[in-house]
Amino acid sequence: MNFPVWELPMGGGLLMALVSVLHVFVAHLAVGGGLWLVLAEGAARRRGDAALLSLVKTQSRVFLLLTLVFGAITGVGIWTTAALISPQALLALIRAYVWGWAMEWVFFIVEIAAALVYWYGWDRLDARTHRIVGWIYFVAAYVSLVIINGIVTFMLTPGGWLANHEFWTGFFNPTYWPSLALRSAAAAIQAGLFVLVTVAFARRGDPRVEAARAWATRHGAVWVAAGVAAFAAALFWYRGALTTAIPDWADLAAGAIPVLPRVVWLMQVGAGAAFLIALWPLAAPRRWHPAGAVLLTAAGLALFFGGEWVREAARKPYTIHGYLYTTGLRVDQEPAVAAAGVAAFTRWRDPAADTPAARGRDLYRAWCLPCHTRDGYNAMRPFLSHRTEAEIADFLPRLQHMRARMPAWHGNAAETADLAAYLAADADHGAAVFPADPAAAARLAWDAHCGTCHTLDAYRALRPSLAGSTREDFEAMLDALPDLAAEMPAYGGDPVERAHLLDFLTGAAGAAPDRSPE
Repeated sequence: MNFPVWELPMGGGLLMALVSVLHVFVAHLAVGGGLWLVLAEGAARRRGDAALLSLVKTQSRVFLLLTLVFGAITGVGIWTTAALISPQALLALIRAYVWGWAMEWVFFIVEIAAALVYWYGWDRLDARTHRIVGWIYFVAAYVSLVIINGIVTFMLTPGGWLANHEFWTGFFNPTYWPSLALRSAAAAIQAGLFVLVTVAFARRGDPRVEAARAWATRHGAVWVAAGVAAFAAALFWYRGALTTAIPDWADLAAGAIPVLPRVVWLMQVGAGAAFLIALWPLAAPRRWHPAGAVLLTAAGLALFFGGEWVREAARKPYTIHGYLYTTGLRVDQEPAVAAAGVAAFTRWRDPAADTPAARGRDLYRAWCLPCHTRDGYNAMRPFLSHRTEAEIADFLPRLQHMRARMPAWHGNAAETADLAAYLAADADHGAAVFPADPAAAARLAWDAHCGTCHTLDAYRALRPSLAGSTREDFEAMLDALPDLAAEMPAYGGDPVERAHLLDFLTGAAGAAPDRSPE
C-alpha cells in the first residue's frame, strides 16, 4: 500500500490532475513553440522583415517565461505531488525506467541551456548561429517528448513488459507510436495557439507591424487547424491500438467507467471548437481579437484536459495497468492479501484504535483514499448516505462488480465489518431528501441503487430486460435481487426511495432509449 498517506479534502488524484494537465499543456508548447520560433525567425530573415523579426523576438521572451519558469515549476510539482500521493507508483517507475528518466533529464538540461542562449543571443550571435541554437533547442525538446511518451504510455499499456520486465519492451509498448503522433499533433496545436494569443494581445503599430501581425496570425491559424486535423487522424490510430491492448476498452467507453464518456466528449468538443475558432484568423487575420484568443485557449485546455483525463480514467484502478493498483498493491500480491487479510498489508495502523470504526478508518485511508474522498472528487459520503452498516458490509465484497472498475476487496469478515463501521459512521444517515420533480427524484434513486453497476442502454444495459415488465414485477424483483445474480446485493432502500426507483424502472420499461452519456 501507499505509505505515508496524504489525506486531502479535494482528493490527491484531482490535485495531481490539475498540476499535471497544466504542465502537459505548457510542455507541448515547449516542443511546438520551439519549432515555430526557429521557422518564423528564418522566414523573417529571408523576407528581410524587421517587424516580423521583432515580433518573433518578443514571442521568444514570453515563450522563455512560460516554458522555463512555469513549465519547470509545474514539472517539479508533478514529482512532489506524485511522491506524496502515490509513492509506490513513483518507486516502481524509477526502478523500471531510471535510465529513461536519466536520458530525459540530459535532454532537458540541453533544452534549458539552448533556450537561454537563444533568448540572450538575439543581439549577440550572428543569424546563422542563432538559428542553429534554436534548432538545438527544438531537437532536445522533441527528444524529451519522445522519451516521456514511452514512460507515460507504458503506464497504460505495458504490453509484454508484464512478462519480461525489459526496458525497451515497455518503452515501445502497444500505444507508443500512435500516442507519439497524437502528442506531436498536440504540440503543433499549442504552437499555433501560442502565436494567436501573443499576436492578439500585441500592441498595434504602423502598417509594417500590422503586416507582420497578419502574417503570423494566418500561419498560427494554419498550425492550429492542421494540428487538430492531424490529432483527429492519430486518434483513430490510437483508439485501435488501445482496443487491442485493453480488450475491455469498448466497455470502458460505453460507461463501465462513468466519467469516461463525458471526458471523451469534452476532448472532442475542445478539438472541434479549436478548429472552428481557428477559421476566424485564417480568413480574416487583421480582425483577430483578444476575445478569440481567450476562447481558443479555453478550447485548447478542454482538449488537453479531456485527453489526459481519458488516459488516466482508462488506466484505473491501476497506476501501471495490470501491475500496480492505485493503492500501491501489486497485482502479484493479491493472493497473499486474500489469504492473510488486508490488515496484514496495511503498513500504518493506529495502535490505539480499539473500536471497529477506529480500525476501519485505518483501512479506509489505505484502501479507499487513493481514489476517493469524503465529499470532493469521487466522493463516498453521497454514495453511502442513507445506507445502513449492514448494507455497506454487504456490498464491500462485491466492489469488483461495480462500475468504475473497482478492484476487489480482500478483507476478511472482521476487516469488512471494521471498514463498514467506519463508512457507516462517516455517512449522513438523515432522512432521504429527493427533488420535488418526480423525474429527477426517480433518476436519483436509480443512480443510487442501480446506476452503480448498470446503465440503461450502454454498459450492462438494463432496458432490454425491463421491457414489458410491470410495477408489480419490479416489486418482486427488488425483493429477490441476490437470487437473480450472486453479484447483486440485497435492496435496502427505504419506502420513499423504493417508490422513486419503481417509478424510474416502470418508465424505463416503456420509454425510448436515452443515448446521452451516463
